This record gives sequence, C-alpha cells and structure tokens, in this order.
Amino acid sequence: MKIKMPTGRSSGVSVGILIGVLVCVGVTLIATVILAWLITAEKMGESAVGYGAMVALLLSAILGSWTASAKIGRLRTQVCLITGGIYYLVLLSITALFFGGQYQGMGVAAILVIAGSGVTALLGIREKKSRKNKIKKRAFC
Repeated sequence: MKIKMPTGRSSGVSVGILIGVLVCVGVTLIATVILAWLITAEKMGESAVGYGAMVALLLSAILGSWTASAKIGRLRTQVCLITGGIYYLVLLSITALFFGGQYQGMGVAAILVIAGSGVTALLGIREKKSRKNKIKKRAFC
C-alpha cells in the first residue's frame, strides 16, 4: 500500500459537501430563471416545464456532486451520494417551507438527484492506468 503525502489542496469532507450542496442550489436557481425566461419569451411552451425542471435537477445534481468530489479529492463515491442526498433533503425542506408541503413529483425528483450524483460517482471509479515508462529513483548515481 502506497502512502500519499498530503498536498494541502483538498479540503475537509464537511466543507466540500457544503460547497457541493450550495452549487446544487445555485445551479437550480439559475436553471429555473432561464426556464422562466424561456417561457415568458414564448420560446418554450408551458407544457415543457416538467421536462425543463427534470433537466435542471439532473444538471444540478451532477455539477454539485462533481464540485464536492473535486474539492475533497478522496472518497468520491461516498461524497457524491451524500451530496445528492443532502441536496434532496434541501429540496424537501424548500417544498415544505414555501409550498405548504405539497409533495408532488418528489419521487421523480429523488430519482433524478440520485441518478445525477450516481453518474458523477461512477465516472470516478475507472481504474487509473499506470505509466509504462516509469522513472526509477536510484539511491546512488
């Protein structure tokens, strides 16, 4: 087992997850503003709101979990899934706070958030290829 020396570039798990969840919420807000603009400018019909919301949730989960895993630098699968789970809990709390607890479509939202964070987690599982032309360190020249 190779022991890696700390580089100082990664942050704590809780800070990375918090930043990832904030990115999720920020991307969701930006995507919904764009979606609302497309509807008011009549470039998209009102019937496509559901599809736009699904794209916004999927994109938010992917970008937020990717940001969290890149910020932390280790435990990619766990970090991505935890970030997606916390993002879903944030969506549930926003629904309870602003919409009076009308939990319509939350099953689809859960599937999209877990799929988005799961895709990001699976992208990091691939094996790292070792270089064939390794330079050997010699003790004496």
